Amino acid sequence: MNKISISLQNILWLILLLFFLISCKKEKSDYRNSYIGIWSFKVDRTEINTDSIGYYYHDSLVYEGEIVCSESENEITIKYTCENTINLTLSTNGELSNFPSHYCNGEFLSIDSLNLHLKWGGLGGGTTHQIQGVKK
Repeated sequence: MNKISISLQNILWLILLLFFLISCKKEKSDYRNSYIGIWSFKVDRTEINTDSIGYYYHDSLVYEGEIVCSESENEITIKYTCENTINLTLSTNGELSNFPSHYCNGEFLSIDSLNLHLKWGGLGGGTTHQIQGVKK
């Protein structure tokens, strides 16, 4: 009888332990978290207009911006200057997509290094932002 009660007691403890482990909620890990944070961006901006007057503007700046999760579960928002942000889709393997035009591209070289080439315009003019980012 003693052996049966000890065995029954062990089984009850085992069932209780299993119930506890199964009932614990597991936090879903967000793959975007590896890229989220404060970043240092080096930005080269160029504007060109080749109409009858013509116009050329270029500047370079370093800006401490950030990358944050967007409202959609697979998007990030990159704030690379005080007035410039871009929302992009980030796949689970770190590839960027859904750029605003087919002239734009970019990639994470690693979880702490980013290159973006953004270009808008046409018909003799346009704006280009060449961005290099390093996570702080």
